[in-house]
Amino acid sequence: MEFSNVLALALFVVGGGLVGLMVVVTQRSYKKDERSEFWVVYPTAKGERPIEAAPKD
Repeated sequence: MEFSNVLALALFVVGGGLVGLMVVVTQRSYKKDERSEFWVVYPTAKGERPIEAAPKD
């Protein structure tokens, strides 16, 4: 294999690993936020009346 092919393959593998790492970090952060006191609670979660859907024309 030529050097350029090896370099391209190495960059592809490293890039894929970085994307996988970002996904894992994002998912862990999301789960952590879900348990915090600042997590968004939508009105319907409190038993209030749901927002009406926009009328269709």
